[in-house]
Amino acid sequence: MTTTKPFFEIYTFDQIKDNHNFIGSTPHAHELIEIIWAVSGDCSLKVDMQTYSPQDDQIFCIMPNQTHQLTADPNAEGYIIRFNELFLQEYNSVYHADLLLVLIQSANIKYSEETRQEIQYVMDKLIHEFAHQQIYSPDILSRYLNILFIHMSRQSYSQPPASQQNHNIRQAKRFIQLVDQNFRSHKKVSEFAELMCVTPSYLNEAIKKTTGYTAGHHIRQRVILEAKRYAAYSDASMKEVAWDLGFTDICYFSKLFKKETGYNFSEFKRRQEKVLAV
Repeated sequence: MTTTKPFFEIYTFDQIKDNHNFIGSTPHAHELIEIIWAVSGDCSLKVDMQTYSPQDDQIFCIMPNQTHQLTADPNAEGYIIRFNELFLQEYNSVYHADLLLVLIQSANIKYSEETRQEIQYVMDKLIHEFAHQQIYSPDILSRYLNILFIHMSRQSYSQPPASQQNHNIRQAKRFIQLVDQNFRSHKKVSEFAELMCVTPSYLNEAIKKTTGYTAGHHIRQRVILEAKRYAAYSDASMKEVAWDLGFTDICYFSKLFKKETGYNFSEFKRRQEKVLAV
């Protein structure tokens, strides 16, 4: 599935039990982020040739372009959420290191009973809002999705470091943390590869296998996120923002901002002023 517009959907297993695009399908891949929570019943999930048996205290996240296949008993209960990165960007959902790390390590997180109840509540709210599309529904869906991420993030911090055994996940975690710390001064994949003592090609391959996106993509998105924050919450001019983010070529920054957001800086700023005024 390819879409150039913000996209979000959520269903219960019961709603899609006869839809082979979701359950019982052949192995497939798409450009969406997919969250699968099998609440009860027998399920099997294959992701890039590895097979998992989802339990009711685990949530699995499929990153873009990962080959996967879900099979489930007819009486199994659970939820599937699918959305694209544009949905996160368009509705001001969180895009930062914590979110990405939670998504890529989701299968290793064990949720407490209290957290499971909170997640169940949020899932039901998402189901209801998605089924009754009304004005501002995308904004409400985005906010509930953020709450889901927050609950997942809180639980991830309580996990022992030993649970992170996959080398690519460890590399991705280190890379995302370095990007978050150095995006103002470092813009090239080669610069982060040097910090991590690996080659740029190796870093790109490891990051894309784990997250579905290249290392360069994550660097650009972190820079643009900060630029969008300036545009929405400060009076800084585009030139001031560009300088603060480490760009000496203002024209290049302007083109990058337009390419990544679909708006030039002043248009985006006016648009955010209208949103915040509502």
